Formats: sequence, structure tokens, C-alpha cells
Amino acid sequence: MFVQAVNPWSSVASPAPSSFRSTPPAASAAPAPANAAGTVSISQSARDRLAAESTTAAATHTASFDTNQGTVDIDIEAYFQPPAGGFTELPPLLMPSPTNIQALSNYVSQKMPAFLTANGIPAAPASVSYDRQGQIQLPADYPYAEQFKAALAKEPALERSMQSAAALTSHYVELQKAMPFHEEYAAAGSSAEAAAVVAKYAWLFAENRPAAQISLQFSVTGSMSLNADGAAVVWPSA
Repeated sequence: MFVQAVNPWSSVASPAPSSFRSTPPAASAAPAPANAAGTVSISQSARDRLAAESTTAAATHTASFDTNQGTVDIDIEAYFQPPAGGFTELPPLLMPSPTNIQALSNYVSQKMPAFLTANGIPAAPASVSYDRQGQIQLPADYPYAEQFKAALAKEPALERSMQSAAALTSHYVELQKAMPFHEEYAAAGSSAEAAAVVAKYAWLFAENRPAAQISLQFSVTGSMSLNADGAAVVWPSA
């Protein structure tokens, strides 16, 4: 079965390529002037601790992704925030794999609590979905809808990570629906058996077959999971 790489930014601004990934700046070690009164000396252990904290902060938004260029370590925040001058090369396209979806889910779950606090939003929406134009849809009874959408528009990495998680999950779910057909068709021993398999799965080829309805589910504190047609998406066991 051929699996096409997915461009989850088709309706949003494109992400930054790997050449634009941010890296934590190294701690500078400018020498202190001799006998300068009031100069504070930072110990090497303190510098090491600061460097470790910077590395840890970067690690929370860096993950390995399955792409059309193979497995690539991507800084999510750099990936979803295009540089001011545009792109010099096409960024890697994300595949609709459980690894990628989980990486984006982890990022959103890590960022959402601080996002809510920073914007004075008491609770995350119970669910988030997107219409056919890629516009965000929130529950009708969510009291902070406008505040949430306005704040999210100022956080492109978080906003696009959520959109991409939904888009990749939609592709993943549809691919899983087609897997039994491909397996049975490949195992057919004759043209008659192959025709029977095609007839059995004729619904897969219907032009107006509706795709699964994907939604991002949030706990009150912002932890995210994914649903398809109202049920939790089942990921393959490790």
C-alpha cells in the first residue's frame, strides 16, 4: 500500500525547515575585569545548571518524526513558525503515523496548561474539531470560546500542532479502514477472489463516503487525546 506524505499546513502558514530550527544559545563566558568592585562571578556549576535547563526546555518541543525524508529530529516550535524571509527549501512532510501524532499530542499537552494560565482561561474546551475549511470548532457551551481562539491565534506553533494532529489522525484512521482490503486483495488467489474482495469493500471507493470525524479531547488542565467518530483512537501497541 502506498502511503503519501501529508502536508498538514496546506490551509495554514508553512513550517520552518530544519535549517531554521532553533538551538539554545551557549552560555557566554566573558572574563570579569580584575578587581572590579561589584562584579558577580558565576561558578562553572551554575553555568552547567543553566545550560542543562536550557537543553531540557528545548527537549520538550523537539522530537523524532516520520517524514518523506526518513526519520528527522524536528523542533516543533521552529517547524510551525515560518521565517520572516520565507523558505529556502521545502521542509520535510509529516507522515500520518502514530509516532508523529503522539509527538504532537505530547507537545500540545505540555504547552496547554501554561497557555491557559498565561491567558487567564480557567479551563480548556472539552473538545476541539475543524470544519472542511480548517476553521476551529469549539463546544457551544464552552464559555471561553472567543478568548481561547484569540489567544490561540497568537501562538502559531500550538495552533498548528493542534491542526496537524487532527489532520494526520484523519489520514491515519482512513488508512486503517483500508488495511483489510489491501491484505485480502493481496491474498486473493484468482481473479474471481479478487473481484469478490473488491465487491466486499465497495464502500471504500464510494465518492461521497464521509471521512471520520476527528476531535481533540482535552482534560480541564489541558491534557490532549484524540477521538474518531466519538471514540478514542486506538494506537498499535509498542
